[in-house]
Amino acid sequence: MNNIDNQERQILETEANHIVLTNCGICNANCGMKISFANGHIVKVEGQAAHPVSKGYLCPKGKAIRELVEAPDRLKRPLRKTVDGQWQEISWNEAFELIAEELKTIKASYGAEAVAVHVGQAGVGKEFTPYVERFCQVFGTPNFSTAGSQCHQSRAMANTFTYGVFPKPDYENSSCIVLWGYNPPESCPPLMNDINKARRQGAKLIVIDPRRTSLASKADFHLQLRPGTDGALALGMLHVIIKEELYDQAFVDNWTSGFGKLAAHIEEYTPERVEKITKVPASRIEETARLYARTSPACIAQGNALELHSNGFQAARAVSMLQAVTGNLDITGGAVFAPPLKLTPLRLRNHDENPKQAIGQKQFPLFYKYTHQAQANIYTEAILAGKPYPLKGMIITGSNPVLTWPNAGKVKRALASIDFLVVVDNFMTETAKLADIVIPASTFLERDELWNWSGELGESRLVLAPRVATDEGLMTNWKFWIELAGRMGYGDYFPWATEEAALNDRVKPLGFTLEGLRHKPDGIIYSVRTEKKYERTGFKTPSGKVEFYSDELKSHGYDPLPIYQEPDESPVSVPGLFSEYPFILTSGARTLGYFHSRYRNLTSLRKIAPEPLVEIHEDKARALGITDGDTVIVESTRGRIELKAKLSAEIHPDVIFIPHGWDEANVNLLTDNESLDPITGFPPYRSLLVRVSKKTEQKSGF
Repeated sequence: MNNIDNQERQILETEANHIVLTNCGICNANCGMKISFANGHIVKVEGQAAHPVSKGYLCPKGKAIRELVEAPDRLKRPLRKTVDGQWQEISWNEAFELIAEELKTIKASYGAEAVAVHVGQAGVGKEFTPYVERFCQVFGTPNFSTAGSQCHQSRAMANTFTYGVFPKPDYENSSCIVLWGYNPPESCPPLMNDINKARRQGAKLIVIDPRRTSLASKADFHLQLRPGTDGALALGMLHVIIKEELYDQAFVDNWTSGFGKLAAHIEEYTPERVEKITKVPASRIEETARLYARTSPACIAQGNALELHSNGFQAARAVSMLQAVTGNLDITGGAVFAPPLKLTPLRLRNHDENPKQAIGQKQFPLFYKYTHQAQANIYTEAILAGKPYPLKGMIITGSNPVLTWPNAGKVKRALASIDFLVVVDNFMTETAKLADIVIPASTFLERDELWNWSGELGESRLVLAPRVATDEGLMTNWKFWIELAGRMGYGDYFPWATEEAALNDRVKPLGFTLEGLRHKPDGIIYSVRTEKKYERTGFKTPSGKVEFYSDELKSHGYDPLPIYQEPDESPVSVPGLFSEYPFILTSGARTLGYFHSRYRNLTSLRKIAPEPLVEIHEDKARALGITDGDTVIVESTRGRIELKAKLSAEIHPDVIFIPHGWDEANVNLLTDNESLDPITGFPPYRSLLVRVSKKTEQKSGF
């Protein structure tokens, strides 16, 4: 009761607690929550001790849920921007009429493809998102996109091209854990339960990160590489494993194709050459490769830092091959192949009627083939330059592109100039400020939600996180899209009378009902995983085997083997630019109190990280006359920001680190949306060139 005021203490003393068990929907950790209510208000939030995954853990974001729900600046009514730039509260009916009218006008004047709909991280894995995609299909626009334009999908594609699936690491049963560009204490803390358990049982830990994180300091090996050189490091490790015959020969002989070509390909990636590229000593590369290859079972967790470079796809593919050559696929303690969750599909077959290609489909055809989504990183070209055709309207839900998309200055110019913009969010974000209409969003507590644990943990467990709070003035994200579809005349394609009816339809293939799930707080195990399914069914690749050499990549003009290419903006690729911008910027790593650009308006979370800081190596800082806490200017060729310096001995000397999501110091004013990964269109958030200087106060002339 530490955070309960006196009035609420009295309520608890006189009334029985109303306690609800649910799952936190703030991030993808989905921790178990126990929420106590009194008189309709949240009075206590804690973790569920018996939760099968989080086991009582709840991070500061989850504990701050009352602040989120009751935040004084939370949006509660639809808003319309007036001609003089002011906000006017309007009714839900008026909001739907305005949106439907504008969408119909744009479609009639420019075609359905002139409207794009984007769902951000707040919709990833959430039940309403497939209905948004269905809406886009019925409306006729191919331009449906998600946070997958910048997160997860590149790694998922890389692994799928190699062995047909994106597996999950089985930390708990592993004897060697590799965290590659991944820092679970900040990004998914419940995973540390299994990692710590494995460590207590003797498992080795390898961390690959340009920063010496708290977890890296405890690792058996920490490889502090130059950002953007992950692919070279993976190929160097493959060189050691193959040349020293440390690979699983039986698995390679029976279940892979193209191994001979891979073996020839890695000849040039000697540890000595890779040292020059990555700045990791050759001896450390050799020792790490041997430890990984000789320790079984072993698993690798690929973080999104691996994919956020102009060469990220091929790097992730090279890392996927480390798991394959050592035979650590679909085994306990290795890379787990979780059976897919089979819900009733919502994507309509043969209903993509628009003859126009999605934005990005021509440039990144495999990304579109894999995701059926537009590539949002190039929407700005369609808005500002009309390429490949004009984009005149957007609906953005659960996303704040002005703070989270690359080249934010260009993003802001584009969204400020688009003919019609709708933003659906909990708060008046920097992106919402540019909108014509802002729609208040519900929180996860205000809707029923399905959670599938296979996405993060590889466990075939489906849980219902029940609605535990209501606000009569709001509607759920699902309801918004169903209502909009009806106003557009698409009601026949959205026949569900209630959200509960829709969820019942979704879980029907599992033989369960929503009511049945309500009585199973630990969820249901919808499939039992068995090891080495490939021995019975083969791999889900064209050859049925692990494909080191990809004919599909070759047929699209890409390298069929995982090559290493320098980042487009690096000390090696553009040495002249590096002489002017002598630091490598890596941005975007998670901070426990925030999730991307969200929750800095909540008091308890703001105390954890009160302001944005740039982390810089202490020796480099002193050479520039910078001391801890000084205000500095960080510049790239695209923009500049000001923030305070944090000196550290734990970061690579050539690297600086800046968190993203701060409107006070928007690091994405520095990042790039032009040098995109050629296969996936992913942006290089983690390896760009900048310069740093101490801000000097301007003296008055008087």
